Amino acid sequence: MNQKIEFSQFINNQKQLREQTGRLTADTVERVWGDMEAFPRLLDVVERFNLASGTLGGGSANALLIYAQCPGATRLGSFEDWKKEQAYIRKGEKGLRIYVRSPGKEDPKTHRMKYYYNVEHRFDISQTNARLQTEDVSWTEPLDIIRAIAKTASFGIQYDTEIPDGVNAVYIPELNEVRVRDGQDAEQMCLSLLTEFCHYEQHKLMGKTYERNPNTNFVALCGGYVLARRFGVSTENVLFQREVFPEIPGENAQEKCGAVRDLLSSIIRASGMAGQEIQKGITELERDMGLYIASPRYRPEPSMAV
Repeated sequence: MNQKIEFSQFINNQKQLREQTGRLTADTVERVWGDMEAFPRLLDVVERFNLASGTLGGGSANALLIYAQCPGATRLGSFEDWKKEQAYIRKGEKGLRIYVRSPGKEDPKTHRMKYYYNVEHRFDISQTNARLQTEDVSWTEPLDIIRAIAKTASFGIQYDTEIPDGVNAVYIPELNEVRVRDGQDAEQMCLSLLTEFCHYEQHKLMGKTYERNPNTNFVALCGGYVLARRFGVSTENVLFQREVFPEIPGENAQEKCGAVRDLLSSIIRASGMAGQEIQKGITELERDMGLYIASPRYRPEPSMAV
């Protein structure tokens, strides 16, 4: 009997937490969407937490929740996680509400484990007495990233003297090729290739339905920014002007929140897949040339759910 009461209380508690986190994500979307300064900071959260968990490890909902509650967070853990590291939560600190994957029951037909996402509290390392360990990293040069892309990317790269002014590179699906404007410095060319790599990943996922439009252009721009942050390439030339934000359909805040979350998920997926390929290229260059090229700068524990 007591177990039934406790389970019922847990369900009711989760329902309340989900309602609260739902409102928080919707409010956060209203604050950051179209904001030329706030939105890149949200992408910084995506970059930090998605990197640790692989291609689909960083969830759009958790990115919004972490940004809303602790935008500078770098590593999250439960009370028990920090205790295992002999670190303790500072008095008065409140945990961040995020979605955490929990195992459920095995599906009798597929024999696959079902998972659920419950709202739980996690604490950033800045809320503990643990010391943040920093790595001395010998940063990559933009030319290293260009070489890594050329080595492992499944598309061709060609210079094109006929690309119009104002366009630095363009992915051409029919040719499976990125055309690059000649005359760019290594840093600008690298950023252009990172952006077009995200167009390629969208095309690979969407197939014949892919086209360059405000949505795919926005995903590629943001994905290129996330990759640049990941690999230490300057993002000074990435401009988040109001006109780059696509129109979001929806008659209410929840519908708008869902549409923005879909775009964030696409950014996470495209940049994650491209990032894996680039990292493979860096590893191969290290092996072939006997050189050390910097790995990604953040290595937090996986903390975000899809």
